[in-house]
Formats: sequence, structure tokens, C-alpha cells
Amino acid sequence: MLTWWRSEGREQRVSLSMVSLVLSLTAALVLGLTSWVPRVLARDIGIVDAEPGLLQVAQGAFGVQSLGAGLTVTLYDRGFRLSRGSTVLADTVTKGAPVVAMTGTVDETGDHPRETVSRVYSAVSIDAVSRDDETVTYSGVVHDATGSLPLRIRFEPTDGRIRMDVAVRGASAVAVNLDWRPATVGIAPALPERNLRERAYWVDPVETEQPAFTWVLGTDVSIAPVQVPRAVDLRQDGRIGIHVWSPRAVVTVTDTPRPSVEDSAP
Repeated sequence: MLTWWRSEGREQRVSLSMVSLVLSLTAALVLGLTSWVPRVLARDIGIVDAEPGLLQVAQGAFGVQSLGAGLTVTLYDRGFRLSRGSTVLADTVTKGAPVVAMTGTVDETGDHPRETVSRVYSAVSIDAVSRDDETVTYSGVVHDATGSLPLRIRFEPTDGRIRMDVAVRGASAVAVNLDWRPATVGIAPALPERNLRERAYWVDPVETEQPAFTWVLGTDVSIAPVQVPRAVDLRQDGRIGIHVWSPRAVVTVTDTPRPSVEDSAP
């Protein structure tokens, strides 16, 4: 009888251990799927990862340029910084090309646009800088291993904002790469009013230029022209890719506080 009780006890302990193991594995699988599946779905939004290459700057193009009213743009070997006095409004991606040019097509027939990219010019060389009153223009090329396209980046003040106007002649699309900042939140109706981290989004095709997102720096970022498909990609660490399907992309940054939802209510 004692032998029987011991045998039953061992079998019960084994059964409970197996049940516990199965439950633990099932819970881990469910947890893994809940965190993994949304990321997979987020990457199937039809937006190509336009990874920036290297940035090269001619010695004469470095330095601080005043845009008036305390606004400045500074070009370092790591990229551009937009500022008002000592306050940083935005940085382009650190130690990488601020601009990537693409050739290809965008299909707008489905639930959302879908990019098909045939060639990526991921590296940037800036050769010169020039001024016209308060407008500062940088010129150079975007290039890959076998070819290049002419690049023009113009900064100008507009009602206390800094307007970054990028043109790449011969490109189908332009991606402006901003340095990632925490608490990047969409501004409706252009983007969902939530934290945009680790996702890519198509910008709602609104009729007028308006802010698309804000972040911890307290600045709002607008994306133009509005007549073409535009997207914001935060799936990669360290950068925010702004895609504009046009040879010209305009990114406007302002630190003017927007009224809160409560303040703007009638």
C-alpha cells in the first residue's frame, strides 16, 4: 500500500509539472505573438526602409547661418541643426545623409499607397553654401556607387518657422531623415494622435499644409507638398524617415505652442 501511494504521488507531481510547463510555454508564445505580430503588420504598410548612407561636407560649407529672428541653421559633419537661440528645434539624422533620393513608383489603388523602389541614392555630398537675404542654400549631390543626382537644400524663415526645402532633380521620391526624439506623437488628421514609435504611417491626404507630428522638443513638423503621397517611418532606431513622392520635399518646423484640445474647445 505504501508503495502504491508513493507511485501515485510521483505521477501526480509529474502531471502537475507537465501542466505547469505547458501553461508557461503557452503564455510565452501568446506574449511573443502579441509583441511580434503588430511589428510584422506595421512593416507591411507598403513603405520601403530608405536607409541613409554617408554624409560628406566640403570645408567651406560648415558653420552657423543666421535666418533672422534668432533662427539659425548649422551644418556639422554629422548633419544639420535647426535652432532658435540656444533651443534646438530639430536635427537631421546623426552621422548620416539628411536626404535620400529614390526612383520608382507608388501605387495608390489599394487600401493605402505602396512604394516600389528601383534605385536608392543614399549618400550625400554637400559642396557649397550660399545666401540670399535670410535664405540659405546648400548645394551638392545625392549618389550611390555608380551615379548621382543634383541636390539643393534651402532653409528659410517663414513667420517664425524654419522651412527646409529639398529638391533632387531626376528623383521620383525624396526622404528627409530627422534624428529620432522620444514622445513623437501624431497630430490629427494628418496622423493618428498617439505615440508613433516603431511604426510607419501614410499621412492623410489633407487639402492644406498642417502639422503632422510633434515630439519632446516641443516643435511641430509639417510635410509638403500635400498633393502627393507622404509617409513617416519610425521603424528604425535613431531616425525618422519622411517620404515624399515628388522630386521636392518641404519640411517645416515651428516651436510655436499649439492650443490644447481643451483650450481650443468653443
